[in-house]
Amino acid sequence: MDIQFFNQTSENTESAESLIIQIFGFIHEKHEMNIVFLTKEQIQEMNRNYRDIDKVTDVISFPDQEDDYIGDIFICLDRAKEQAIDYGHSIEREIGFLAVHGYLHLLGYDHHTESKEKIMFEKQEAILKQASLERKSS
Repeated sequence: MDIQFFNQTSENTESAESLIIQIFGFIHEKHEMNIVFLTKEQIQEMNRNYRDIDKVTDVISFPDQEDDYIGDIFICLDRAKEQAIDYGHSIEREIGFLAVHGYLHLLGYDHHTESKEKIMFEKQEAILKQASLERKSS
């Protein structure tokens, strides 16, 4: 897996990048993708322009099946931090979740129906578990 990172925020993203590299180290596919870290304002603008939804979101994926290149994932770190608190888990779990969720969308998985959601979320949790980032039981 070859991942290129782009940081469009003022935050230091080295720990997030290291975490994502560790997570995807368990995946032995020959894929290439970009992960871009955005601010709330940037991801809201992207969500408005490309999805016609004028609100902040946590992750957006744009698939692009060109040879081994599978597309781009855009992650809002501020939203990830908020959600980690809301869900009562670590920022690492949330960033990992968003990266894996985006990756699975790039591969064509979706959660538009209950059966598709079940397949996608099981795959997602299996990847996160391999990286010791599984959801903690309440």
